[in-house]
Amino acid sequence: MLRSLVVDDDKLGRELIAQYLTGVAECDMAENGLKCVEMFRDAFEGGNPYDLIILDIVMPEMDGYTAAKEIRLIEKEWGVSINDGVNIVVVSSLNTPDDVIQSYLSARSVAHLVKPLQPDKLLATLGKLGILKQR
Repeated sequence: MLRSLVVDDDKLGRELIAQYLTGVAECDMAENGLKCVEMFRDAFEGGNPYDLIILDIVMPEMDGYTAAKEIRLIEKEWGVSINDGVNIVVVSSLNTPDDVIQSYLSARSVAHLVKPLQPDKLLATLGKLGILKQR
């Protein structure tokens, strides 16, 4: 089973995504980018890293782009190559072409999904990416 971190400032949004991943991923949750980075660092340094981060972009205290950059810096400090880093899937209501490009470039995400998120779309995307076996 995947180990995942769901990051969204909307509590209901976090809970829905965790529900969508029931049976395929164990989900921890964070309400902002600052907490996300803290939890990622603790898990990584504790030897129990996340396989997947579902990351909102617009959040208080630290946005998703900044959090993703911090995560990539932590990985770099530990010698993790770009191809071996945690899978980050951006989930955002921001959906212009520039927003999508920004999520791939700034967050170095593996996917950009638009809210409201549909469970089938999330699972199909994770399956296509090889993060989980398609159901």
